[in-house]
Amino acid sequence: MELAQFIDHERAKIVAEWEVFARSVQPTAGAMSPTALRDHADQILTAIVDDMKSQQSAAEQAEKSKGRGSAQRLGYIGELHASLRIEYGFKLPQMIAEYRALRASVLRLWETNGGDPAGVTRFNESIDEALTEAVDSFTQTTEHYRDQSLAILGHDLRTPLSAIVTGASLLLSKQDLDKGTVRVATLMLSSANRMSRMIEDLLDLTRTRLGDRIPVNPVHLDLEPLCQQVIAELQTHRPPGGVVFTAEGDLHGEWDGDRISQVLSNLVWNAIQHGGKSDPVTVTAQDDGASVVVTVHNSGTPIPENALKAIFQPLVRHTTDSRVSSGLGLGLYISSQIVLAHAGKFEVTSTDAGGTTFTVRLPRTPPSPVLDGERITAI
Repeated sequence: MELAQFIDHERAKIVAEWEVFARSVQPTAGAMSPTALRDHADQILTAIVDDMKSQQSAAEQAEKSKGRGSAQRLGYIGELHASLRIEYGFKLPQMIAEYRALRASVLRLWETNGGDPAGVTRFNESIDEALTEAVDSFTQTTEHYRDQSLAILGHDLRTPLSAIVTGASLLLSKQDLDKGTVRVATLMLSSANRMSRMIEDLLDLTRTRLGDRIPVNPVHLDLEPLCQQVIAELQTHRPPGGVVFTAEGDLHGEWDGDRISQVLSNLVWNAIQHGGKSDPVTVTAQDDGASVVVTVHNSGTPIPENALKAIFQPLVRHTTDSRVSSGLGLGLYISSQIVLAHAGKFEVTSTDAGGTTFTVRLPRTPPSPVLDGERITAI
């Protein structure tokens, strides 16, 4: 008897062992019905048997060994199984253990009944493919739930935080406050504003992770005064002349002023934090025909080459000289998404000799839809 036929023949025993194991790995499984515990086990076995019986070329086998098999039915069953296990509180390692136990059950029964090794390779390939599909679905589903939770939390925190900002602002507006009260109210307002920026960053993160783009509302504006305003707000963190701005040519276009200010503020603040203290941070905005190009440059320790590859990813913090950026590590990621929403390009170079330069290229006209799959690059 071939292994595929044996699995069909011993299906009831294999599914029963699946149920016993599933009940053992999950503390809350005691309240689950046998049907829920056996969740799709019979269908998984059917899909595996069908896969084992199907013809497979050497090229198809090679692709499957690299995790690129044509899962189809296995993928569909894996998705259903992962979703139900999440619903009942299973963790990813527990679900993986189920597949490991299924493999062990089949091979033990096969050996006990005097089965030969023929067909074991195909069985292992099918189990691995089923597991890969289930893990992929499990991971995507849990990430989706997590992102939704972050979005809800960020949204609900804005109201009480707004009350704190308003209260602190009202306190500071009074004329008869002593110095201690003014200092406390100022700290409250500063901390609340910082928390507010973090919440907005989280909301932007979850918006992009859930498949949406950061919304932009382009209006006609001049980048020169916008750059000057952002730099003026951050100048106090450097000695006089520590941030030098140069404007060249026509800097008019249609952009979302608040969002572009967010990008510039992130870049200038990063340059102030990580740049060498003896050289100024330089910001340049220049006319480049159909686009305006903005660069922010600082000297100092360059960004490591391996860090450059991930610098526009969320929750990545840039560190130099044992210093860690404050915040959530979302600034460059969100900045890159804002530039992308304007159909622009965002690049970074960083070397010992040349320092670190972030370059933003913004088309002057409102963006057309950006194709899926476009990515920000670091060179």
